[in-house]
Amino acid sequence: MKKLFDYIQLETKKGFNIKTEFGPHDMPGIANYDIKCVVLNQRFINGEIKSFSENELIGVLYHEIGHLKYFEKHPVTKKNFTEEYKTKSEYYAFENTFNELLKIAIEGDCEPLRSTFAQVNDRIKSNFKKENNSKSHIIALMKISKSKIFLECDRFLNLDTTCD
Repeated sequence: MKKLFDYIQLETKKGFNIKTEFGPHDMPGIANYDIKCVVLNQRFINGEIKSFSENELIGVLYHEIGHLKYFEKHPVTKKNFTEEYKTKSEYYAFENTFNELLKIAIEGDCEPLRSTFAQVNDRIKSNFKKENNSKSHIIALMKISKSKIFLECDRFLNLDTTCD
């Protein structure tokens, strides 16, 4: 997981608080808005839960950073923490993921974008069977699949010869 830790170190230098912990959650990562940090689950990093590759975990890192960026622009309150807020945060997080991974791909490392794009595409094509009835994820995924950045990533992966 050296590459993942290199990206964690890079984003930490940019001012993001990123922790790797054995959390009680069964997700690969979360954005904790109370303490303004990303928490990546060590069980995924160590391979105890093998559903995410290193490149997909890099996508998770940028997804959770996207949530932090959203929380910074739109602070969470009890009043505004609605389904609409969650959906907008999820969309922003997916959009951040693809923006950041496209930059990384243009710089020469296409694998995080390729892996994350394929994973998100599979979630969409599966008719959201893995979304655990998360309305905010489903709506955000539907919207991101039609977004300019998603289509740009698709074109890049299919047309750029450096990603072959």
